[in-house]
Amino acid sequence: MLVPERDKGVRSIRIPKVLFQAFIFMSVIFGLLLGVLCYDYLKILKQVYENKHLSLENRQLKEQIQLFHMKINSLTDDIERIKTFEKKLRIITGFSGKKESAPNSSEEDSAKSENERIPNSLDSPDDYDLNKEDTVKVNIFNNFKEMKTDAKYLELKDLYEQKIATNFGLITGYAFTKEWNELTKQSFALASDFAEFDYKYSKVKSHIKELEVAIHELDQYLLDRESFLKATPTLLPARGWITSYYGPRMSHYSKRVKMHEGLDIGANTGTPVIAPADGVVVAAGEKPGFGLYVQIDHGYGIETLFAHNSKLLTKKGTVLKRGDAIAKVGNTGLSTGPHLHYEVRVNGTPVDPLYYILD
Repeated sequence: MLVPERDKGVRSIRIPKVLFQAFIFMSVIFGLLLGVLCYDYLKILKQVYENKHLSLENRQLKEQIQLFHMKINSLTDDIERIKTFEKKLRIITGFSGKKESAPNSSEEDSAKSENERIPNSLDSPDDYDLNKEDTVKVNIFNNFKEMKTDAKYLELKDLYEQKIATNFGLITGYAFTKEWNELTKQSFALASDFAEFDYKYSKVKSHIKELEVAIHELDQYLLDRESFLKATPTLLPARGWITSYYGPRMSHYSKRVKMHEGLDIGANTGTPVIAPADGVVVAAGEKPGFGLYVQIDHGYGIETLFAHNSKLLTKKGTVLKRGDAIAKVGNTGLSTGPHLHYEVRVNGTPVDPLYYILD
């Protein structure tokens, strides 16, 4: 209804019921559409915020990966220094890692120094030489240069790309869709970083394991070396005068030249006889010709024998240390006077005891 200002008549307008209902319906539809658009707009705003957050997170993640790479490179330098130190120790101690035979009586072995003798139980696959260009750093970084074409690296990269694609809901075809937008490209670029880190980590871990084995071999060698030195008969077993040396001589009983297989040390009866090295008594008793005697097994094929004693101070099975008293000088058996007959045998063959005596 329209009411004019002054005297004009009132006018009325009638709106059809259908139009009114249509207007109400359209208003409801418009309200619903507006609500849906507002909801979508809010979701878009939230997604934009999340994308910004993920972009920042990816940037921080890349920085962290770079930090990990720097730490691995630093660890590689440390491994190189340890490897060099380990090689120097091998050279200083004379351990090349090659198997060598135990001492024997040949002239060739007698020309070798004691430092060159290592137990025949040692074995190592390679000879260490500081002049070789096979340091850890060279090996690792050569592998890193070839990393992009290495099958292991490519396999790791494919696995990480599959994992990232699964997180995005891309089961197949991600080789093409990963280039569609910048965010997706950034996400898939992390696969290369992850693969590179895993690749470097596996290489460093492998070298650490090899270095651990090498250090263990050196440790075992030094322990065995210490045991070998303790088992080497370096002491003169009795204080006195050497009256007869190793080698052929005229026998006092047969009156013909015979091989004298040891040293005769002249001393007063009762003079202490000591073990010249660590070992185990394998025989202690009386034997024709030797009289009262003691036989010691020092290991590594080395045995010593002490004959013509007046008294035994040990028995079979006794574990001895260098310097332990084992008997007293006497004149038992086939002897022309108080003395100690001292033999050194290597793998059952008598050798010159003076080859070992250091005092």
